[in-house]
Parts: sequence; C-alpha cells; structure tokens
Amino acid sequence: MKRLAFGGVIAAVGIFATSSFALIDGSKHDLSDPTNTIRAANPADVNNEICAFCHTPHGSNTDFVGAPLWNKAIDTTVTYQVYGGGQTTGGTTVDQPGDVSRACLSCHDGVNAINSIINLPGSGGWSSTGNLIAFTTDGGASTIPAGTAATMPPGITQIGTDLRNDHPVGVIYRGDDADPPASLVPTNTALPTGFVIAGDRDGNPGPTVGDLLRGGKVECVSCHDPHLGENPTFLRLPNDNSALCLTCHAK
Repeated sequence: MKRLAFGGVIAAVGIFATSSFALIDGSKHDLSDPTNTIRAANPADVNNEICAFCHTPHGSNTDFVGAPLWNKAIDTTVTYQVYGGGQTTGGTTVDQPGDVSRACLSCHDGVNAINSIINLPGSGGWSSTGNLIAFTTDGGASTIPAGTAATMPPGITQIGTDLRNDHPVGVIYRGDDADPPASLVPTNTALPTGFVIAGDRDGNPGPTVGDLLRGGKVECVSCHDPHLGENPTFLRLPNDNSALCLTCHAK
C-alpha cells in the first residue's frame, strides 16, 4: 500500500524523477518506515505515505515557496548565526539561508517541528497551523504524543540555528570572478559523471556547476538531494577522494 500511495502522489504532483521513487523509500527520509529511529510513531497516521511529511498535492503552505507544495507549517522568522559572522575569508557576504535551505532546516534546525503536517492523507485532516502527529526520535522507545511538537534530537542531524561550523549557504557563488575566491571553478564547468541533478536551472547546456545554484547562491540542495537515499547523507555525488568538494573547488 505504501508504494501505491507514494506512486499516486508522484503522479499527481509531478515533483520527483522516476529514479527518486526507489531511493527515498526506506531511506532515513522515509519517516513512515517503522525501522527508522526518527519516524512517525504510528505510520498509519499518514496512511503509510512517504511524501506527506514534506509535500501535498492539495492545500499546501502557500506562504512558503522554498519547496514545491510544501506540507509543513514552519517558522520562517528563525534567525540563524551564519558562517564567518556574515563574511567568508574571501570577502563574500553570507546571507541568511534561502528558502530552499530553510526547507531542510525546518526539520534539522532543532526548532521547527518534524511532525508538523498541514494536510494529512484523507479528508478532514487539514490545518493551516499543522497537525502534530505522534512521533518517535528514539526508535520507538518513547513516543512524543500527538499535539506535541517533536524536534530533531541532539546529534549530527540537528544542525541547529548556529551555522558557523557548517559550509555556508545563502552565499553568492563567485566562480565567474576574474580572481575567484576559494579556488572556485566557473559556473559553466561540467559536473562529474555520477552527479545527480535533474533539469537545467541556469539555462545553459549542462549539467554544470551553475545548475547547482539557487538564485546564484549555494544552498543546502547544491550538495544534497533529500530524495537521494542511496548516497550517504543524501549527497548528490559520493565524496570519495573529495570528489564532491572538488566539483566546485579546484584545489
């Protein structure tokens, strides 16, 4: 039933590539998977669906445009401490995370509720402020009851609101400068074989480094694809021999 429901949402929404279907099912982002440590306490609360934790074909959060058909009521007023106190060593300004990064942080910042779902599967389950479903963050040893916000537990998956020790996001990519900082390569540089990215966002033949950017900026999704469960930490390219890093930094 899970696979049929998931496939139905894909067909209706048209968000994911076909390859993403097999990869998110059973991954750490499958919050309906009863084997995951962080998950719905009762997957039946969402009809065992996978997509419902982030997306909905109807009644989405129109106040948030960072991700398509967003199914979470999130606090977009959260202010983050950014890398370098707002400036990289190369002199590039680091802004607050863009909306697409805030989509990731809506689970990973330890502030927004993981278990907030605006439109529950079925009829009569819509709430603009989000339904807080029963959740567990310790594999079922304890349950956070419905109606109570569940936040990401301490650990590597809780990035927090202090982003000073993380790769900057919300930062303009300056690879096309005459003297680019951080040995950045030009945006028209071809991506390595095996790099997973859909579409051509910068309007140039690709895929290229420019296709990884959002509004010309590096964001969480420049390196991670939340649907790509086959790679560790959902990386778009395995970082063996620093291959991912060297995609943009010609060190």
